[in-house]
Amino acid sequence: MRECTHRGISPIVLLQILAVCVLLNGNAFSQNLKRPDTLRVTNDALLVPTDTTIARADTLSGRPPSGIDSVVTYAAVDSVIYDISARTMYLHGNSSIKYKELGLKASVIDINWTTSLLNARGTRDTSDTSGQRMKGRPDLLDGKDAYHGSEIAYNFRTRKGRIDFGNTELERGLYYGDAIKKVENNVLYVQSGRFTSCELDHPHYYFGSPTMKVVPRDEVVARPIYLYIADVPVFALPFGVFPGGQGRRSGLIAPSFGESDRGRYLLGLGYYWAMSDYMDLTARVDAYTRGSYTLYGDYRYALRYNYSGFISGSYGHVEDGEETDPGFAQQDVLNLHVGHSQEFNPTTRLLVDFTFTSGSYYQNTSNNLNDLLRQNVVSNATLTKFWEGTPNSMSINIRRDQNLQAVPGSVQLSAMLPSISFNSSQSFPFRSRKGSDPGGALGWHELVGVSYNGQFLNTRTTSLQLDSTKLVDARGGVQHVLNFNAAPKAGYVTISPFFNYTEKWYNKHIARDFNPADSSVTTRDVEAVKAVRYFDMGVSASTKLYGIFQPGILGIKGIRHQVLPSISYTYQPDFSKDVYGYYDSYVDATGTVQRYSLYEREVFGGAPGEGRQAISMRISNIFEMKTAVDDTSDRVNKFQLLNLDLSTSYNLARDSLKFDEVNVGFRTSMGQWLNIGGSARYNLYKYEPDNGGQQSQSGRRVNKYLLSEEGRFGDLTGFSLSIGTRLNGEKQSTSAGPIRSPEDSLRQAERKGYVGLFDQEIPDFSIPWNLDLTWNFNQNQPGDPRVKYISSTIAGVLGFNLTENWKITASTSYDLRTLEISAPQITVYRDLHCWEMNFVWVPTGAYQNYRLEIRLKSPQLQDVKVTKQESSRGNF
Repeated sequence: MRECTHRGISPIVLLQILAVCVLLNGNAFSQNLKRPDTLRVTNDALLVPTDTTIARADTLSGRPPSGIDSVVTYAAVDSVIYDISARTMYLHGNSSIKYKELGLKASVIDINWTTSLLNARGTRDTSDTSGQRMKGRPDLLDGKDAYHGSEIAYNFRTRKGRIDFGNTELERGLYYGDAIKKVENNVLYVQSGRFTSCELDHPHYYFGSPTMKVVPRDEVVARPIYLYIADVPVFALPFGVFPGGQGRRSGLIAPSFGESDRGRYLLGLGYYWAMSDYMDLTARVDAYTRGSYTLYGDYRYALRYNYSGFISGSYGHVEDGEETDPGFAQQDVLNLHVGHSQEFNPTTRLLVDFTFTSGSYYQNTSNNLNDLLRQNVVSNATLTKFWEGTPNSMSINIRRDQNLQAVPGSVQLSAMLPSISFNSSQSFPFRSRKGSDPGGALGWHELVGVSYNGQFLNTRTTSLQLDSTKLVDARGGVQHVLNFNAAPKAGYVTISPFFNYTEKWYNKHIARDFNPADSSVTTRDVEAVKAVRYFDMGVSASTKLYGIFQPGILGIKGIRHQVLPSISYTYQPDFSKDVYGYYDSYVDATGTVQRYSLYEREVFGGAPGEGRQAISMRISNIFEMKTAVDDTSDRVNKFQLLNLDLSTSYNLARDSLKFDEVNVGFRTSMGQWLNIGGSARYNLYKYEPDNGGQQSQSGRRVNKYLLSEEGRFGDLTGFSLSIGTRLNGEKQSTSAGPIRSPEDSLRQAERKGYVGLFDQEIPDFSIPWNLDLTWNFNQNQPGDPRVKYISSTIAGVLGFNLTENWKITASTSYDLRTLEISAPQITVYRDLHCWEMNFVWVPTGAYQNYRLEIRLKSPQLQDVKVTKQESSRGNF
């Protein structure tokens, strides 16, 4: 045997050896040679017999005899040996090979250039006295796929190979086997195989099978299949098919089982059909042994950058109790949810979100608190259009508001069919298109701005009457609003004259008739096409005042007080006078004339009911502070200390009670952890009970100032206060938490918040703890100051990591007036490495329930789960 060997040889001799090897192999090589040694590795069963005649023919045709048509880069720490006669190269000691997308690292590698066969293995670890431990086990990287084993054989020409006692990781799945054979580019056969998503050397669970067929990024087929948890077989199936890649694929949806007041149940059994790259369909069923069932269907479609949408429908039949029970009841519930989003072009967009549902649907099919606490369902479909380069825009809206808690005497359904609005924002029609001299002042006519809004509205209201009949009231109309204003400056004061004109078109109005026989008043519709026209005009003035204080202590660079005073005068005639024809009257049983608006029931209302010569005053105060970041930097922090607004108006046209209520609003924040806001209303006039009695339940405001009568500024008629804080620990790195696939991230972006188990947000383990607290207080006494309506509630959300893998979240609200807890919910999440546990518990109330589920974290295997749940209402 002739060998090319090197051990301390000169560079010239080494170059000659390399030249001979290159000529023999007909390929280009690059190498990294370190301490030389000798080793010989024999070929195995995958060796392809050499035909030298065919090899020569391939050479003449331009194809290398070895089948290798690209640069091979190799390196070894100990030695590189060339056997010229056998056309074989041996690498020993931390060896590596790189050929196209193929990469290999092992303690020992040999390549036969005649057969194109590569053989790699590890060597025994001499530090192991048992003689069992190996070092330098082969790691093969073929494109995106990685393979590991005790021995690897691979044929460059056929791209087939075998791995003994190997494993590979493909798309979040790990495959182990006594032997892994690659017979085609995309097919692997695994002998005595195990499949798991747990990356531990001793996995928590795995699926075992004598034979497995793996199609990378497609599927895994095994027969039979056994599930092992902690090496204990749990169940077996004749065969199993697992998704081996990401993306959508058709298949069965595994159900959950249990027992409730409605009998034994099977929930969520269904089928998912990936119809194409642009649409899919899901069908599911919930069934109870005592007769209740619910069918679900979800159809989705999407064409990226163009449109997307869905149609979700469900039908349920609910039976409570047995047919022979006295309280037996049954009902059918329906729900249809339609959504569509489409951008026709950059200026035209359509958004649709419509829900049609039975009033008791959520009560009978859901345990989600957000659904159960719903008072109404609002649906919308909106088409918007704007014209680029112009102030013009248009929208068409269809709206539907369904009251889920409707009782006799209340509105059950209100709808807009449709609302069409055209808007032209402020423009300056008298300015020259070429523009005025930049350095000169604008003429008065060039300051005049014009805006317009036109709207057509058609409404339909369905009310549930006391006798359970339904009353439908349809109304429609057109409204035009035209605004003129200007904003010239007079020194530091901005003066803004304005004129507003409104016109409304209706096809009907109301009329009221008094019946002396029973003193009743009836209201009827009168069909007539009429217009309502009114206007107001006035002028306003505003300015800004600043004050700066620089204390130079405690790092405070300065405090600024900004005052924004404004005052306006508005004139509006009294359109309730008979001359305008917008109001009518009747005489009641006491002989009192009762005036009413003919158009009070119409969609845009009628004309204002009183004249106005109002002086409105407003003053805004903004307190800001700058603090130095540190003593050595010029950077500063700027934040607002307090926003305080005061406003009121004085109507000269009234004969009494000319002052409106005084409104006070305030808002402040203390750093990032406390926010305070609120408002108050004060009436300046004295309240006197009827007949002067303190026990009277009725009364009125009289034209007497409290300041002069009782020495008080005014009566508090309304007050609100909100104090909120949000605290959380410092964000930190963590490996705990659910696995998020690219599809998860896409859904999270679409839904503005990822939803995982039981429609709960996925916990964020990177935040060790968080606390949100809000106190809301409201007090109203709009009439009699002795009668107060007060509400006071505290709402809180607490989340914390009990340990590195436990996340607990609790939320509730507490009514300080009734001393009752409402909407409590506790969620416990446990990261179990390759499994996850979620426990959701509503401990009290009408919707008391709990749900416990343990399932695999791998997105492809989340149907492998155990569920336990119970509800006080018997449904899930």
